[in-house]
Amino acid sequence: MPQYPPAPGEMPAPRTPATFLREHAAYATTAVSAGTLLTLARIWNEQGAEHSTGAAALMLAFGGASGFFAIRLDDPTAQTVFASGALTFGALSVATYSDPIAPALIIWAVALIASCVMIGRSHREDHRVMRAHLNDIEARNLERSADLAIAKVSAKAAVDVAREQGALAAALEEARIHRAALDENGDIDPMAMLRASGQLPPLRVVKDDDVRRTA
Repeated sequence: MPQYPPAPGEMPAPRTPATFLREHAAYATTAVSAGTLLTLARIWNEQGAEHSTGAAALMLAFGGASGFFAIRLDDPTAQTVFASGALTFGALSVATYSDPIAPALIIWAVALIASCVMIGRSHREDHRVMRAHLNDIEARNLERSADLAIAKVSAKAAVDVAREQGALAAALEEARIHRAALDENGDIDPMAMLRASGQLPPLRVVKDDDVRRTA
């Protein structure tokens, strides 16, 4: 998995030799494979392929095929691999054909440097695509969280409204039942209701003597 630079205020993760090798495995693999092929080409040169047009043409054909796939493919990593192979086979054709090794080494060094540059560009493109994908996932998660929060608020409001409507309906039903009971009992006597509830004050009989004495 590609490593990204730490965010502001975040401590960078400790780097170990294994992490360094994993991050630069493509460069090491390219250098080792190109060096091995160059060595094999020189051995072939010493075994009789020197100044062999057929051997050089074979290497150029392999290089041309690699270049064709590098142009036709859309994946940046695959393009880098085949472009590196095309440059390497170009160096091998010179190493197989020529007597001195200096031209082959020069072409091999140029091919290796160009391959490393292309690998670096491919890694940066992969990182950019990965970062864009992670940002898109994070944005979708935020939108989903916002939608869930809005749905919870809406559901809670709907439940509260339903409870209020249920309480109102229950109160209306209770009032209707009481009214029906009153209708069945006959006319309403307010004084009797006040006496039954204990809210009617007691009546006091005032005699004429008390009135005259007060006056």
